[in-house]
Amino acid sequence: MTSSKPMKQFKRLLKDELDQSSGETTAADQGAYPQFEQIRLNEALPAAFERIFLRDSCSCSRCVDPSTTQKLFETADIPREIDVQERRQLPDGRLEITWKNDMPGFEDHVSIYSSTFLRKAASYSSRLRASHNLVKRRLWNTSIMAHENCVIDYKAYLSSTATLHTALKRLQLYGLLFLVDVPSDPTAIEAIANRIGPLRNTFYGSTWDVRSVPSAKNVAYTARDLGFHMDLLYMADPPGVQILHCIKASTQGGESLFSDGFRALEIMKRHFSQLANSFRKYPVTYRYKNSGHWYQYTRPSVEYDTIINTDSFGDIYKFSTNYSSGNDAAINWSPPFQAPFERDTGHLRLTKNGPSRMRLYLAAAKKFKELIERQDAVYETKMQEGTCVIFNNRRVLHARRAFDGNEGERWLRGAYIDTDVFRSRLRVLDEQSEEEKESRQGV
Repeated sequence: MTSSKPMKQFKRLLKDELDQSSGETTAADQGAYPQFEQIRLNEALPAAFERIFLRDSCSCSRCVDPSTTQKLFETADIPREIDVQERRQLPDGRLEITWKNDMPGFEDHVSIYSSTFLRKAASYSSRLRASHNLVKRRLWNTSIMAHENCVIDYKAYLSSTATLHTALKRLQLYGLLFLVDVPSDPTAIEAIANRIGPLRNTFYGSTWDVRSVPSAKNVAYTARDLGFHMDLLYMADPPGVQILHCIKASTQGGESLFSDGFRALEIMKRHFSQLANSFRKYPVTYRYKNSGHWYQYTRPSVEYDTIINTDSFGDIYKFSTNYSSGNDAAINWSPPFQAPFERDTGHLRLTKNGPSRMRLYLAAAKKFKELIERQDAVYETKMQEGTCVIFNNRRVLHARRAFDGNEGERWLRGAYIDTDVFRSRLRVLDEQSEEEKESRQGV
């Protein structure tokens, strides 16, 4: 990793230069950094932006089509000699730049940047999270979830944008929330899901029922105990969000259990690093082969989005897969649907002076199972009629206690939503909320 010392020296030099100026910096004032535009965002945060970045980020109607919202020029067309002709701060805090040496057809081109955009672009931590623009997650155990559990009224969820935004922020933060007073109508789940976005259609259908049935084709459709798992890991792209609406709940037993897979992984990383390393790497095969379907996929127990890590100057120094930076990760754990190992069968695969990789994985799996099933890790609730749970299927493991299928009725209606659909809706609501906040503040 590149040392931060050059960046500290650069910031000190930049601050000194800005202190000697009025803040209205021109191209002639750029000193040793002629390609950068120096901007004081506040007294403590001087910043320098490469002019190519600023020009490329212009979102005026000449650069981004207002109807399609798609870019009308290519980054590769920006001239190397792009420069600032004039720059001024607008009364509302926005920055206005008039360009010179711009692309053909963009003569006298003016760009305007909000202070929010500039602050985010200047923040190293914000840039690291920029791939999804979502809030960080909070790990939870039994006591935290009992205190922080989010329960939202169904009608408010459907009618209030602010309530929907609160719900989705909580879902991103903790991976788990509940709706109450949901009508017993089996189609209610479609309205719940469509507030976020389109349903994920699978071979189970766009919505599906969880009931105990004779000769069940899925363990969920029995009355017996169902251990912690995640759904559809035998598919290449498992759904990111699962919704379960309780329509009937008159049986004895059948309590629902939830556990934070990220918290268990974090404990493993901190205290059992060798096991955590094996757990995140070892390939596990999942399969659904029944009723004319054969879905199968092999994946490690932990998946990460690839993060391009840069130093303070933006130079790439490594590709990271560390979920603690705030970028998305996924836990993969579904014992009922696990098939025989395929990628690594343990055949003559030894670690240096130690047990085979398969034995290390077994030890890691035992530790993960212990951590997610610990009493202080499980949030347990008996879902009542009219309750709906929404949870992150790539983070939160769910389970069910056995129930008496001969007495009473237990009927849940289920649906899935893809991760990208959830992210899209949350981004839009975040942006709307930020714009409303700036409007109230007169920014």
